[in-house]
Amino acid sequence: MKKIIAMSLVLVFGFATLAMAGGFDKCAACHNGKVAPDKAALVAKLKTADAFVKAAKDSKSPMMNAAKGNEADLKAAATDLGLK
Repeated sequence: MKKIIAMSLVLVFGFATLAMAGGFDKCAACHNGKVAPDKAALVAKLKTADAFVKAAKDSKSPMMNAAKGNEADLKAAATDLGLK
């Protein structure tokens, strides 16, 4: 039960920041190394912006549904990560 409440809070705060943040800032609430891979892990795994966008769109995680349809935000996040 505590895990469900904690995950719900993460989602609420994560989606609240989506409206205000830009680039990877929109992703950072969940991509913190606990809920989802952090910046360093993403950069190590995904070497290019195209690979990053493809991985995000192909993700099976329901938490990624909000991001999948917004390619411009995904590309901005990839740029923030230094991916080319």
